[in-house]
Amino acid sequence: MRIICFIFACLCVVNGMAQQGREKRPIFVSGGNFKNSGWFFSPGIASMTPMPRKEQLTGYDNQAVPDTLYSGEFSRDGGLGLYLEAGRHHFLDIRGPFDHIDYGLSYKMLRGSDEFQGLVRSDTGSYVPYAAHASFNDSYLGAFGNVSNMLQLSNRFWIQNSLGLNVDFRLFGQRGGDQVMGSEWLFPATLPVQAHYKLGFGWKPEPGIFIMPMIETPILNFNAWEGAKATLPYFTGRYRPILFTIRIQWLSRVPERTCEGQPGRQVDLEKQGKHDGNDLFGPDAKKMKRKKKGGLFHFLKRS
Repeated sequence: MRIICFIFACLCVVNGMAQQGREKRPIFVSGGNFKNSGWFFSPGIASMTPMPRKEQLTGYDNQAVPDTLYSGEFSRDGGLGLYLEAGRHHFLDIRGPFDHIDYGLSYKMLRGSDEFQGLVRSDTGSYVPYAAHASFNDSYLGAFGNVSNMLQLSNRFWIQNSLGLNVDFRLFGQRGGDQVMGSEWLFPATLPVQAHYKLGFGWKPEPGIFIMPMIETPILNFNAWEGAKATLPYFTGRYRPILFTIRIQWLSRVPERTCEGQPGRQVDLEKQGKHDGNDLFGPDAKKMKRKKKGGLFHFLKRS
């Protein structure tokens, strides 16, 4: 949470600096050749950061006179997994704190390991050296939505801050290894629900195309609720998912506008009942022309 507050403070400074100088063109202007909506696709990686990476723990039994079951150091390591997302996005025309929304589906692979080095109590009551190793590899299918604020740096570059919600469903995975006797293993819910924060740096290489490197991390768990926690439990420790992506998004083009009955368009002139063949003026215009000729001849004759 301290890191997120620090990021917000830095962004406020950057935003103040960005407001100085000449006026910038908005990243999106309505009424042009593009709609305010389109599609996006984001490939990336999911990294699991242990919190903490190393921890000295001692376990006790539940008897009236507690006795030590194990004592040693747990070392945790996070792995890298595949992350993909795709969906729709919209620029907002209304003025407010948010300029952009997006939503879609995602796939992510979360990987990590948990190791133990220490002493455990044997059946004879003595303590012997013991080493254990456990690992996990989970795959999730999720749905998400984000609201974003864009801090414009120039006509083509901006910083994007997003708050969102993700709901994930565990598809399959592998969780296993050696459990230290007396230790408690915990795992995330089958359907984790989290609020998350996403920071991106945007680049507009050409109209209608946007490219953004982005980083995302959860800021609060809703399911399962464990107080103000944003990390996921695995084995004896907790891990923070951090997602690194490259978002490629584009806007849909506005359909070409056609004017009914205009020359040069694919218009059925005979169906309109106003024109014959290649007659550009039509019968009404011919009547007016004849009236003008008759009026001029009659005037000359009288003179």
